[in-house]
Amino acid sequence: MLKKLFISKVRICVLNEFMSDLNASFHVRGLVRKVNEEINAVRRELLNLESAGILKSKRDGNKIVYRVNKDCPILWELRSLFFKESLIGQKILGVVKDIEGVQLVVLTESFITGKYEHDTDVDFLFIGNMSIKDLSAAISEVEKELERQIRFSAIRKEDFDFARKKKEPFLMNILEKDKIIIFGKLSDLL
Repeated sequence: MLKKLFISKVRICVLNEFMSDLNASFHVRGLVRKVNEEINAVRRELLNLESAGILKSKRDGNKIVYRVNKDCPILWELRSLFFKESLIGQKILGVVKDIEGVQLVVLTESFITGKYEHDTDVDFLFIGNMSIKDLSAAISEVEKELERQIRFSAIRKEDFDFARKKKEPFLMNILEKDKIIIFGKLSDLL
């Protein structure tokens, strides 16, 4: 999808590096080595992304270092697009297609940052009237394919609405932090 949406292969590669880690910073040559593209093409895309407000630059000695502009108004939408195109994003969307009743899937800040502050922190929250047994089996298959554990929780929509009204700590921990909607509408979360 992104290859059809963005006309520049180099821009996709460059954006992917920055969207994978919002705290990353790169100088031109370092990024050239990372994405294995020509220096002029990478430099041109960095300048384009900076002029679009997605990146910002700062001189560090004799190098110019680029990083994500965290004030960019479309940052989370871009990050969502790139995550959905990633291997794990595609696998989770495949699970959603195969499991009836999933209304919403939220990727949590714990997954995004790789930091779990509480034992109850999860990578994904599934909301809907789906079969937990089928969902668990599908996630187990994804774990085997990706060779990594996926922490998830599933909740029925009515229980989600009730827990949100009662401000359950587990749910508030997810809702009050950064997140990406993988499937469904943001209005279903509010």
